[in-house]
Amino acid sequence: MVLSLLVACGGKSSGRVLPRYTSPEIPSSSWVSGVYLPSSYFANRCIDPRSNNKYQDLLGTYVDENNWLRSWSQETYLWYNELPDIDPATIFNPIDYFNKMKTSATTSSGRDKDRFHYTENTEEYNQYAETGVSAGYGFTLSLIRNTPPRKAIIIYSEPNSPAANTNITRGAEVISVDGAAMVDGNPDILNAGLMPSTIGESHTFVIRDLNATSTRTVVLQSTETVTVPVHTTKLINQPNTKIGYLALNTFFVGTAEKQVIDTINHFKTNQINELVLDLRYNGGGHLVLSADLGTMIAGNTALGSIYAELALNDKLSSDNVTFRFTSTSSADLSVAEGTVLPKLNLPRVYILSSNDTASASEYLINGLRGVGVEVILIGTTTTGKPYGWLPTENCGKTYSTIQFKGQNSKGFGNFTDGFIPSAVDNGTDRVRGCLVYDDLTHPLGDVNENMLATALFFMDNNECPVSAHNSNSKPSHPLSTVRGEVIRRFPATELLLQ
Repeated sequence: MVLSLLVACGGKSSGRVLPRYTSPEIPSSSWVSGVYLPSSYFANRCIDPRSNNKYQDLLGTYVDENNWLRSWSQETYLWYNELPDIDPATIFNPIDYFNKMKTSATTSSGRDKDRFHYTENTEEYNQYAETGVSAGYGFTLSLIRNTPPRKAIIIYSEPNSPAANTNITRGAEVISVDGAAMVDGNPDILNAGLMPSTIGESHTFVIRDLNATSTRTVVLQSTETVTVPVHTTKLINQPNTKIGYLALNTFFVGTAEKQVIDTINHFKTNQINELVLDLRYNGGGHLVLSADLGTMIAGNTALGSIYAELALNDKLSSDNVTFRFTSTSSADLSVAEGTVLPKLNLPRVYILSSNDTASASEYLINGLRGVGVEVILIGTTTTGKPYGWLPTENCGKTYSTIQFKGQNSKGFGNFTDGFIPSAVDNGTDRVRGCLVYDDLTHPLGDVNENMLATALFFMDNNECPVSAHNSNSKPSHPLSTVRGEVIRRFPATELLLQ
């Protein structure tokens, strides 16, 4: 079984297949509290069955779809004994029903225990997972404030996208969309313009570029934009040190596999001895890609060691999985399975992080520390997602619900409140490093960008610069210390509050 650890993620994964029942007689869908028929009884019985040969949909009702969700959740949800038992006939929309199929418990810090429950259109989800293609303009936003007065800044644009072709770059602020002011305009208009649902939509943006004193108006038409997982790579030469810089924005898109291997090969050819891995915008993806990158960083000394042990609920404990540091690739996403992985054999890695660093990215931090690779964490506290799932499709919708939790070779996996850059590494949630906020005034990979500059300083001085500790110091530019939330296409984001 191949598990993919996901936040905005999924794609090419397979899991335990429940037996299909061939009897044409479907049991009564009348609800009995605490009684759960196998989800396979209700699978592919849809309100709107698809008519192509790719799927085996049959005509059903919303009650059938809800019954499938109820039973599937009870079978696979990590905390199934904390689920509500809701009559499937009482909620007419399956997505609304699914949204209630999660625990209401909170963590010790007061946050929701389950913050990662979502669904997507299957065709759009699969297309993005396999190729990185989705409807959009090719820019990614950081939402600095999601209630009036709102503020949204572009953090990067994809190459050859409508955004890049109109010179919308890092640090540009969205002032208005289709006449609605970002600061206090109609959120429905803003949502529709910022997150187009189809190809060919045209929307009018007023943009203020970084350091500009005036605004400009651009009309953007949504196209099939392509997410490029490896956004930026760079070789940095310092006295007696060769440094590789890699900004990896997702483990989700299958093309990440080849791009990362090619980049690490390039670094190996150039004989780097330090690596700065920029995961500040990486919300996760395929755990197997994360594990392969772990092997490429740690190298030969880690081979055969545990990268992550994944535990499902007690009904499925026989399906628990162990990922190891292996010498060859096993994802089969964009390179052939069994491809020999390049190995840097590094004792240490500098990881740039933010509150958007999640899931498979956090597993990389945890997995490397589990085998003694020193991680220096530069940035802010990560998301806190030691969980994952197998995205599961039914009736044109792909559902993602928490199904497993993982730990490293030392048995640690309780990072539900994230990894925290700290003065001292405690072996668990506190990682030695420096507190630094995102700097939108410089391009990714620029040695003057705050996070990268701090990593380079740490390499030379084995400590953080004074400015990294002084949260009361006045920034030289309002966008040099940014705290926001990355808005992603997958999973779908409720962009602005009403």
